[in-house]
Amino acid sequence: MDDVHELIDRARALPYGEAKTTLLETALRHAEATGDKALTWAVRMELTEAYQYGAEHAKAFAAFARCLADHDAEPGGFGEWSVHNLLWQFKWIVGDLRRFPEVPLARTHQMLDDMERRYRENGDGLHAVWAARCAHAAHLGDHAAADELYHRWTTTPRDILSDCEGCDPTSRAFYLILRGRDEEAVELAEPVLRGELTCHVQPQSILTTLLPAYVRTGRFAEAAHAHRVAYRAIRGDANEVEEIASHLWFCAVTGNLARGLEILTRERPLLDRAPNPGAAMWFAAAGALLLRLLREQGHAGPSDPAEEAALTARAREIAGRFDARNGTSEQSRRVDEWLTAEPLGEHVPLDPRARHSPPPIPPAPLPPAHTPEELLDLAEEAWQRGRVDEAKAAWARYDTCPPDPSLEARRADGRGLVAMVDGDTATALAEWRRAAGLHTDDDRRQGSLGRIGLLLCQLGQGDEGLPMVERSAGALNTPNAIIRLAHAYLTLGRDDDAERVLAAAPPTGAGLLLLANVRGDVATALRARDALRAEDDREGLARACGLHAHLLLSAGVDETGAREVLAAYDEALANAPASDRAGIHHDRGSLHLQLGLVPEALDDLVEAVAQYVADGDMEPVRYARLSLAEAYARLGRPVEAEIAAEEALGGFRAAGDDEVCARIEEFIADLQEDD
Repeated sequence: MDDVHELIDRARALPYGEAKTTLLETALRHAEATGDKALTWAVRMELTEAYQYGAEHAKAFAAFARCLADHDAEPGGFGEWSVHNLLWQFKWIVGDLRRFPEVPLARTHQMLDDMERRYRENGDGLHAVWAARCAHAAHLGDHAAADELYHRWTTTPRDILSDCEGCDPTSRAFYLILRGRDEEAVELAEPVLRGELTCHVQPQSILTTLLPAYVRTGRFAEAAHAHRVAYRAIRGDANEVEEIASHLWFCAVTGNLARGLEILTRERPLLDRAPNPGAAMWFAAAGALLLRLLREQGHAGPSDPAEEAALTARAREIAGRFDARNGTSEQSRRVDEWLTAEPLGEHVPLDPRARHSPPPIPPAPLPPAHTPEELLDLAEEAWQRGRVDEAKAAWARYDTCPPDPSLEARRADGRGLVAMVDGDTATALAEWRRAAGLHTDDDRRQGSLGRIGLLLCQLGQGDEGLPMVERSAGALNTPNAIIRLAHAYLTLGRDDDAERVLAAAPPTGAGLLLLANVRGDVATALRARDALRAEDDREGLARACGLHAHLLLSAGVDETGAREVLAAYDEALANAPASDRAGIHHDRGSLHLQLGLVPEALDDLVEAVAQYVADGDMEPVRYARLSLAEAYARLGRPVEAEIAAEEALGGFRAAGDDEVCARIEEFIADLQEDD
């Protein structure tokens, strides 16, 4: 007998899982060998609990049924608390029955009736009974009955057999969310989240339950926090397969597909160890949703379509079995809602301090322009100053005017510029050639020919293109034409010629900036910066400041030099257009990290990641996320460090960079070991 108690004590010291249940199964065999009915019954009750929390719910049925039969055969023969323990475990069993479609519906109804009878006969309240009946009615899709039972549940006083004060609100919140009563669910959860009502599965259980409510009510920061905290607590736990499915769903619909794929890859083996078919159904549905959205956004791997199809089929097959048993279509309906879910209109950053770039500032209203020619003047001036949106707006207004053949050459030049920016070189060439043929003004014609020549050089046709650019620059002798010629020389690898023509040109800000790029010279970069300041060219000034910082770093800097670099980045950010700020934040954040200014680095890197993601710029974001992970780790924030590292890992894995992936996996393993 002593060896049985020793085995039980050893088992109680272990977490739920195979090792614990194996010890208790051994203890049960030893107890049965002693012939002590009370000891055997007690061990079997321990084993029922181990099966329940160790993801072996089917085994729990048999163990509990034996305990119940033995107790009924010998009432009062198993100790003072035996009835209470049986009635407590009754809640687990009736909850699990509905999650196995092979269990006949009549059997579940019989067990619910038996539960209620036993509670009444023992003089206990029916709070837990109404909760169980409400959950079952909701599973069937009988919403009228479920609403009535929810009312009974929530108006019946709590008693000794009620779920704990942390878990009962979780079950209530789940039902409210199922019925679309999100605000009530969030309010109900507050005491649990404040830590006033808790147990060993809180707050991760209620945080997971609240994910749909947070998402649907726009509480994105709360949703991200809930995901970070709850998933970390349940990851790798086969008994939490259904809850892990909720986190996969969250990642899918909030635009965190890389994070979701990491979770799916890590947790996919648990699907075959799911505690019940219901949990497997939800995991399969969430995994299929994630893979579908990855496929639709062009990020699917070679094996993903087959896996998506398999998971979809599995989810629908299990749902069909439930509905065949239940005589309703509720489970198929709910599974299809997940399988066909669409992502939110915006990405939900998982970092609480991350935010998207502000929406682009709309172009200033165009000044009144009474003639088509004035509209073209406005467009061309805006384009020269880097205000692309204003230029496009002026051209769009021009296009609403009656056609003017005398202005068509200028309009063709504009269409070519826009096409070039959009990467449509064929259209750009066609429009500029058309413009060159239509222009009656020789300077404008030479401008079109110079653009054609530069583009030909960039397309590898320098023999034809360079003479066109040289003739254009000679005819015009303007700063723009000379800069165009320098670009052509640089394109063709003739850096010395580019430097020669730029050094001889009038010292404009744009020319000096290009010359500084050619020379790699800090002094020239500073001259460009000063000229662009004077010209009030903010976009050019931002580029000059960025170049200044880069050149200083390339030369190596001490503490004083580092402050100069940071000042250059500050001025660049103050003047850069929104589309260029992510890279500057990334560079400044990396420097802060190098200098040990980790909180400052974190601010920059969070902003860089948010803006890269908002812009869909997925190549640099993986490097920024890697630096962000390092910053979090150095600040002692392992949860955020792991999330950032996992998202970086997804990017590097997609890029096929195995060496970096191995380093990131080692970094994540170290974080988990230290946790």
